[in-house]
Amino acid sequence: MNYNPHAATRAGVILPPSPQVRLVARPATHHARQWDFDLPAQGTWRVRGGAGTGVSSLLIDTVIAQIEAGADPSGILVVAASKESGSLLRRELSERLHDYSAQASMVRSVHSLAFALLRQASPETIRLITGAEQDAVIRELLQGHVVDGRGLWPSEIRPALGYVGFARQLRDFLLRAIERGLAPADLEGLGYEYAQPMWTAAGDFLREYERTQALAGANSYSAAELLNQVLLRPQLTRSHPWHTIIVDDAQLLDPTAGRLIEALVPDARLVVVAGDPDQAVFAFRGASSQFLQDFRAEHELNLTRAWRTPSPACVSIVDSRGTLRDVVADTVRRRHLEDGIAWHEIAVIVRSTGELAAVRRSLLASGVPVHISPTDVVLSQQRLVKAILLALRSLEEELSNTELEELITGPVGGADPVTLRRLIRGLRRWRPQERGITTLREVLRGPLPDFKNLLTERELAILGRVRGVLGAGLEAIEAGASVEEILWAVWQATGLDTRLQASALRGGATGSQADRDLDAIMALFDGAGDFAERRPGAEIASFVRHINEQELPTGVRDRRSAIPEAVEILTAHGAVGREWDTVVVAAPQEGAWPSLGETGSIFGQEDLIDLLDSGIIPGTPVSHGAVRLAEERRLFHVATTRHRRRLLIAAVDSPEGDEVEEPSRFIAEFAEAGVDVPGQQARRAAARKLRRTRLSRELGLDVAEPAPIAAREGLEVDPLSVSVLSVPAFVAQLRRVVCNPQAGESEKAQAARQLARMAQAGIPGAHPQQWANARAVASNVALKDKDSLSPSRVEALVNCPLNAMLAGVAESADNPIHLVRGTLAHAFFEALGRGVDKREAFELTLDAYLSVVECPPWQRASEEEAFATLLDRIAVWANETAGVLETRGVEVPVSVRIGEEASIHGYIDRLVQAGEDFVVVDLKTGKTPPSQAQAQDNLQLKTYQLALAHGKWEEGAIVTGPGLPRGGGILVYPGAHTVKVPTREQAAVPPEELEEFAQQLPPLLAQMRGPLLRARENPTCERCRLRTICPVQKEGRLATDAHD
Repeated sequence: MNYNPHAATRAGVILPPSPQVRLVARPATHHARQWDFDLPAQGTWRVRGGAGTGVSSLLIDTVIAQIEAGADPSGILVVAASKESGSLLRRELSERLHDYSAQASMVRSVHSLAFALLRQASPETIRLITGAEQDAVIRELLQGHVVDGRGLWPSEIRPALGYVGFARQLRDFLLRAIERGLAPADLEGLGYEYAQPMWTAAGDFLREYERTQALAGANSYSAAELLNQVLLRPQLTRSHPWHTIIVDDAQLLDPTAGRLIEALVPDARLVVVAGDPDQAVFAFRGASSQFLQDFRAEHELNLTRAWRTPSPACVSIVDSRGTLRDVVADTVRRRHLEDGIAWHEIAVIVRSTGELAAVRRSLLASGVPVHISPTDVVLSQQRLVKAILLALRSLEEELSNTELEELITGPVGGADPVTLRRLIRGLRRWRPQERGITTLREVLRGPLPDFKNLLTERELAILGRVRGVLGAGLEAIEAGASVEEILWAVWQATGLDTRLQASALRGGATGSQADRDLDAIMALFDGAGDFAERRPGAEIASFVRHINEQELPTGVRDRRSAIPEAVEILTAHGAVGREWDTVVVAAPQEGAWPSLGETGSIFGQEDLIDLLDSGIIPGTPVSHGAVRLAEERRLFHVATTRHRRRLLIAAVDSPEGDEVEEPSRFIAEFAEAGVDVPGQQARRAAARKLRRTRLSRELGLDVAEPAPIAAREGLEVDPLSVSVLSVPAFVAQLRRVVCNPQAGESEKAQAARQLARMAQAGIPGAHPQQWANARAVASNVALKDKDSLSPSRVEALVNCPLNAMLAGVAESADNPIHLVRGTLAHAFFEALGRGVDKREAFELTLDAYLSVVECPPWQRASEEEAFATLLDRIAVWANETAGVLETRGVEVPVSVRIGEEASIHGYIDRLVQAGEDFVVVDLKTGKTPPSQAQAQDNLQLKTYQLALAHGKWEEGAIVTGPGLPRGGGILVYPGAHTVKVPTREQAAVPPEELEEFAQQLPPLLAQMRGPLLRARENPTCERCRLRTICPVQKEGRLATDAHD
């Protein structure tokens, strides 16, 4: 693969160069096999064999032998249980039969077979609806039942009709009934006969569902309905063209599919039905191994020889989910990098779809390309699809502010949150009378104005990109385009196709994500094409709603002729019939595996199946626990037999964690069955011992023995010291050594040398400038060369310099209302001191407060009353003290030099005189006055007293001078809930104490200048706004600081 060194640009964004693709012939990987017996040639055969015994290979060789013997390839039918397993059979047959051709596909799933048979007999269009579409229709009908009160549902059940879980159980119940050939009347009759009202209600609902589908104007069938429709037409199975019928994985067929195969058998010359009862794991879908066991075969063939030669399995028991993810990632990467195993030959198997996302994120973070089958994910939840649907919605309806921001920051807009904030701020500056988000909404639809220099080139490019996408969609709508054409116009305008194509062709972790995005977009276009065919005149909003309503994984068309070069992550059910070189079974935990929950409990689904399949009358005490446990055990057997060479089972044992987790009981059974699990018990004991040791160290207790050291296979494993074989993990290890104060000098030097080599090679994270926990300061220059102190800041500097310098920034960013409240209260206090009319000052101050306060309407009256009370009490105190204290000034400037190294600058709220003495009055709007002892130690008042001791009164200000007579200070608390306005007085501080206090000012100034700010723990820490960045607090320490 060659790359164009020149990257294209689009809308201000540099696009990656497009690779030049060169097709390479894939070497043949399948060869003719030798068997110890003659291959089936005619008659009916039943073939049984476990995993790795060659059952599927035998069937393929049988097909090839028939063709080489002169049989018509068009008369051979290979039936697979699913389209995924069918594609694997089809791929090998295509490789080995490249010189042969047939009129139709030789390999079909059982539903594809039914579809082909039904289409031959029906002149009308036949359509197979997906499970997601059927689920959406059922939920819509149930919503109608909620609104109109329709249906025969019992009264105690009606409140549940609108829930998604109820709709899912109803759908499963109906599918099981349809698979067993029940019509609505049959289901109603069984409900009446056996006193099962939920069966009767479900039968009535099934009738409504069938009528709704008929009114839709198309022959749309679910998979179960499709099979029944064929069986209702016996002529379709009596005149089929197949002389050879091969059935693989017959244990996965449901009873209806089994009846269809049996109907085809009489006219065939050779029928081979193969399977393994130990892999029957789809009972929850209605599948049963009964067809395989009851098939009337003339010949029996049991395969017992295992053709795989795997190494002994390994079990890794760790103490946390995080460590488990590291173990999985490390195993996968070592298998690829050290052993040369291709990514696509490795699989990670989990129990349920809910675990897929976490494993995917972990492997991608470790640089592993991953692939998840599109049938395992919900289409509308794919990030790229969600963004395109959001853009389509915005063409005909207004998005909410959150959705608009999501559109801008998603794949369509390409902005990050910081750039979005800057964009909105720029729009606010351009039109200050409106909110920025409102202006953004208008700019995206209307003509693009001239923003002059208010927006950067990057911000304008984002606007242009989103405007281009929306504009393309609107043009298509105005031209009368179909849903599919509108979608194409929007997609093409995003410009994502070229970038995703280039990334996908490069491969790797980024390429696997691009593959996933492109698969999702192709599935979206498939859905749009089908939707446009069924509803040619539908609006784009209907299509968006149709996709969003599908909350189940959607079946997609498989266009891949090549296997993605990525590690496959799938569920244990999805692994049936598959094999890989290396398999990792991740997180088989007790409680999740086995999963023993009852299926369809609301509808008595298991009672219906027992009645129809075994004749057990509903109400008969039957324990299904043993049956479910046996199936879960078979599922574990399936997961642990998918490997050809290497198997790892990784589970969590955390009895002392926040969430108690225990390995699945099947792991112990797996070991007892003779599988080599070296050191499993020793590892679990070592893990517990290690936890106790580390806990003892944290508590300061003596440790008798050192903790075990992490090692490779066969030795005791430290579950907290798993190292992933990846570049980021290696860089992290080296950085940990360099920053570890307990590491030796030689170790540090060697680690630093390797980091320097990696930094020179451009490896991210190797250079110290990229370290988040680097201790180097940005500058050695003082932040501000100043020698003055504000009295209001002195106490904060003594308590914590970090808070004193940065708390104001945090508060101004948040703009708390208490700051505005305090500022207006001081302004009112100043106005009274200057002789302004009390009533006028009161009204102006109250109006100003009400104009800025933001609160719910119901709270506005109480806020107004509380602030008015505060102003009244300020006026009361001022009036009561007017005849006692002579006001010399309000907001009196202070600028006094204290020695040669410091000066005091600030404003005194009110300076009064009692006799000859000057008294400082400071207004406090807090609600809790301090004690008298605390007031005597108040550093703000003490600083003002120090200024008076070194100052003089000159033109309404306190300036440097010989000193003034001091009468102390008064703290006034009008916000306290007391009858009288409380005050706290500070007596005149003795001169010698003031001089001692003056000596503390130069060190405080040094703290302010920086460049380092010291953080101190003090009583105000609990209400500090800087806890998240304070190194003294736990939440403020760097997450990368492993040795603190």
